[in-house]
Amino acid sequence: MIRLSCLRVMIALGVGVLSIARIQTIAQVTTSLQLAHLSADPALSPVAVWAGIPAFGTVQFLPAAPSMSFRNATPAISSIPNPLISGVQIPVGLFVDSSLTVHLTPVGSTTATPTIPGGQFTGLRLRRGANIGFIRGVQSPSEFAPNPQRGDIRLILSVLVDTVNVASNAIRIIVYHAVTDAPAIDVVVRETNEVLVSQLAFDQAAPYILPDGNYTLDVYQSSPRRLLASYAAPLRNLGYTGQRIVLAATGFLNPAQNRNGAAFGLLAIPNTESAQPSLLRTTDPPPAGVRLPDVSVQVIHASADPLISPLALWLNTAAFGGSQAAPLATSLAFRTATPIQTFLRSATASIPLQGNTNRPTEAFITAATSGTLPGATLIRVPNYVIASGGNCTLIEGVVDTTRFVRNPSGRSVRFQLRTLPDTATFLERNQTRLLVAHSVTDLGDVTIDVRDATGAMLATLGPLDYGRSFVALTVPTINYTLAVRLSATNMTLGTFALNLASENLGGKRVLITATGFASPAQNLGGPGVRLLAAVNDSTGRAFLLPGGFTSVRERLDLVSSSVGMALHAVMPNPVRDRATIQYELQEAKEVECSLIDAQGTIVWSGERQLMPAGRHTLVLDVRDYAQGAYIVRLADMRGHAVSARISVVR
Repeated sequence: MIRLSCLRVMIALGVGVLSIARIQTIAQVTTSLQLAHLSADPALSPVAVWAGIPAFGTVQFLPAAPSMSFRNATPAISSIPNPLISGVQIPVGLFVDSSLTVHLTPVGSTTATPTIPGGQFTGLRLRRGANIGFIRGVQSPSEFAPNPQRGDIRLILSVLVDTVNVASNAIRIIVYHAVTDAPAIDVVVRETNEVLVSQLAFDQAAPYILPDGNYTLDVYQSSPRRLLASYAAPLRNLGYTGQRIVLAATGFLNPAQNRNGAAFGLLAIPNTESAQPSLLRTTDPPPAGVRLPDVSVQVIHASADPLISPLALWLNTAAFGGSQAAPLATSLAFRTATPIQTFLRSATASIPLQGNTNRPTEAFITAATSGTLPGATLIRVPNYVIASGGNCTLIEGVVDTTRFVRNPSGRSVRFQLRTLPDTATFLERNQTRLLVAHSVTDLGDVTIDVRDATGAMLATLGPLDYGRSFVALTVPTINYTLAVRLSATNMTLGTFALNLASENLGGKRVLITATGFASPAQNLGGPGVRLLAAVNDSTGRAFLLPGGFTSVRERLDLVSSSVGMALHAVMPNPVRDRATIQYELQEAKEVECSLIDAQGTIVWSGERQLMPAGRHTLVLDVRDYAQGAYIVRLADMRGHAVSARISVVR
């Protein structure tokens, strides 16, 4: 998202935007200038627009538009007539970095002498690429409703430059917000549930690429979220395939408070030398429920292996008709998720997942990167399959199984990509679709009891075994409590709050999975068990459920205490060379510290000393000890002891 400034050409909008597969022709970006009249001030329609260019030490004004009305635009001109030599055209590219001027005058003016207050814009500098100028705002702000976010609504010429080439079977969209009395907006593609822009404020612009097609666009006020209007956007039928277009939100939300100006609308402005802008017609609002994409992919990082966070996940596009690796995630940290994707996009490919299901392809895990697929592949998954419906792909397990605790139920804890498919495609807005799984490598099968706010039992989910089974169900969007217990012993491990109503998750698909380690100290000091929620939409929001397992302590304060003494956390943990141990005595004691390995053998014992009351520190050198789990034990001469687990890594 880019905020436009008065008479300031902004940076190119093309960072990170991908082009399309099977390219036949490319619309190469040349330097051009286009002006769009987006000021809904009734006193400013129509106006004449004059463009002033430097020529022989002076400014020569040419009529860019003798009569431009609101919601109209000039063509995207790449050359202009020579004001001194008839019949000769001057490329606009010659004026790159030159200071240009734009004047607004009344229709019928024979000169560019400005008579419209505030209608003189100087210091405009073109950049290489498509320069698009928006005349927006109002002449007398005091006579109009203010912007809810305190944006400057004065009459201004805002300019952006776009340098991205457009592929022949794609449509490059630049969404621009020109509604002075409107807060930030979201624009959503109804057919795919893709969010074109989110939190787009007045005088901001943001780019997006859509495959060739006809769409329905729902425009929402961002916060509090409410539908403003829905529009039919037959982009293919309008001839916009292979083109760059501006989708401009224009007019007023409340015309009666704005001198009865034009009402809110969505204007499509092609960045070409011929086509005219089109005001999109309104259409029926979305149905009462929420339509989920027929085929989508979301990736959730649920592997607590501390050596593979963050990571990148790539797919080989050969099974999709492409010829190179495409990223599903380029920098995914533990307990985070990607937004849902309905297309597989790479530097040269954009392939819809629809129609490419149930075809095994290769997946590659690499180190986090923002570039292309690096040569070093950490993990290769040969048979990754996308199924019909919503595909929630869990990254689970550990890379080096010898360094981690085995699964109590005998499941393999090897690194894997596990996809949880869900064929539900429609939800009522007061319902939430849940996928519930178990991703804790060192925890046995679990069962989850679901209770409402009153404590009444509603359902029992499971048993869930690590890395294999999951449960899919649709529930009312209310707040719940989840009690997780071991299936074998029925022992309750912990409780969590699943606040579907408070988190505004109506009409959403949400993945809930247990993540981390039940015994962090025995697993390279990895994170303890928590329940992770990942929202299966275009935000990819992920968060930990409030609550915790009673058997796991992730706090860095007291880890063990006994009569008159307490042992604080050992830092760092895991440790490679030296660890700092802090303990506290309430009274003077004769104490001894020792280190015990996993077989119960004392491998080191410090000197027995009489220590005064207070906090004490000692340094433990572990460079000569093998990798593995150990116990630090502090004991007094009365048989009282405190202990803490540490992990030695190499």
